[in-house]
Amino acid sequence: MEAAVPGSLDPVALDRVLRETLTAVERGREQVFFIAEQAREEYREAARELDEVRAQVAELIAQVDDLARRQQRARLRLVEISRHFQRYGEEAYREAYEEAMQLHEQWVRAQEREAQLRQRRDELERRLRRLGETVRRAEELAGHIRLALELLSGKLGQLLGQAADLQRRLQVGLMLLKAQEEERRRLARDIHDGPAQMLANVVLRVEVCQRLLDEDVGRAREELERLKALTRESLQDVRKIIFDLRPMALDDLGLIPALRQYVAGFVDKTGLEVELVTRGAARRLDPAVEITVYRILQEALNNVWKHAGASRVVMRVEFAARRLWAEVADDGCGFDPAAPRGADRFGLANMQERVAMVGGRIDIQSRPGQGTRVRLEIPLGREEDGHADPGPDR
Repeated sequence: MEAAVPGSLDPVALDRVLRETLTAVERGREQVFFIAEQAREEYREAARELDEVRAQVAELIAQVDDLARRQQRARLRLVEISRHFQRYGEEAYREAYEEAMQLHEQWVRAQEREAQLRQRRDELERRLRRLGETVRRAEELAGHIRLALELLSGKLGQLLGQAADLQRRLQVGLMLLKAQEEERRRLARDIHDGPAQMLANVVLRVEVCQRLLDEDVGRAREELERLKALTRESLQDVRKIIFDLRPMALDDLGLIPALRQYVAGFVDKTGLEVELVTRGAARRLDPAVEITVYRILQEALNNVWKHAGASRVVMRVEFAARRLWAEVADDGCGFDPAAPRGADRFGLANMQERVAMVGGRIDIQSRPGQGTRVRLEIPLGREEDGHADPGPDR
């Protein structure tokens, strides 16, 4: 029987713990989904009721105004008859008085009903806000749980190794988890603010078209043309989101063509002057390396736009036999790398984590007022003694 290696874990015990964890997390995910679906259904019901109550409030407001006008006229009529009682007589006075009282009672009841409906409307609006927050939190929690399940399920076999290997993989998993969560949040925002809003508008316009088909075919055609334009715009947004998720040029053509395409779009979007310079024989790389370099350069370029206040940016990519060098240099405001950073700390840390996962290293050089230079170096193959690639020209 082999002695336990210090610092190692029992694979059988680890396997059991992980499987029990997966089962518990899966049960938790199902419960969260159930809560979210219940909250969505309650939200839909409350929204329908709120629409009905709002319509009733509007109708009652008009009714109260009408009753107020009729009541005023009845009172004036009663005053007129009272002044000239001898001319109109007791019967006319009695009828005018009863009419004025009936209208007053109707007006009072309508006002009470309006107040009740307004109170119900306010309650429903508060309930909708609470339910919306519940749905949002449930969906966010479900996303966290789903990512945890993917991590645990995908890494189960590897996690049965030695403690050092386990620790390393867990650290990588946590880095991936943070990166994926940020990416999914951004994607969720893009979909919510773009296609989701447009599709909701499409549904409303389809309902309008359905009504117009029976009333005014000409207007229905006009509405359909607007609907077609809106659908095309939504399709463009979806294509942009797909490109952001995974640029097809990267898979089809390789790193440099994908970077050229991205830089061209970036220049159109921001108006910044960006020069892409390449050296060496560009070639297809391992997909993990290509997407890592692409994402880091993309993040560096976005940081220039958001924070640097630069007027010119140079992006360089150099291929050697066993190394790839890349950098993004700007003439912006720069910063002190040793100083505490705010919201951009995660972005820089994310770049460092990404390049470390493919065995590379990154160097960020900056000084206030002197711009910023982000350099990365990634190995492309096993170096032999005496045949190391020379470094890039500076």
